[in-house]
Amino acid sequence: MARYLFAFEVKSTGKKGEFSWSAATEEEARVKVHEKIADFEFTELDDITVGEVLEVKEGSGDSYFECEGCSA
Repeated sequence: MARYLFAFEVKSTGKKGEFSWSAATEEEARVKVHEKIADFEFTELDDITVGEVLEVKEGSGDSYFECEGCSA
């Protein structure tokens, strides 16, 4: 599993940013990150453009990723 960092833009506001997701493939990560950005930005999926992959970090087997609610 790898962690994919994507660029994104909210069309209605012009806001740009970056968001990452861990998945087995880039396609799977792209779908999940698209849904999560729309949720965080309180907007519809069609208002979000997920752009290029900025970075891919391969899992080393000795690390883990926490979800946003797990570390609170």
